[in-house]
Amino acid sequence: MSQIIILDTHIWFWFINQQFDKFPTHWREIIETSEQVGVSTISCYEIALAQQRGRLELPCAA
Repeated sequence: MSQIIILDTHIWFWFINQQFDKFPTHWREIIETSEQVGVSTISCYEIALAQQRGRLELPCAA
């Protein structure tokens, strides 16, 4: 049986930006060894909204 891990908005953002110091080492290991990793649609919205409001800067054009 395969498992999918759904990442919280913060964990997803930190992981893709390689800010591994923001969460425990074993979380990174779990994410990297998982068969499937996903994010919620609302997480995409939250990231876009935070960028639009100037609360974070995305490393690429939105």
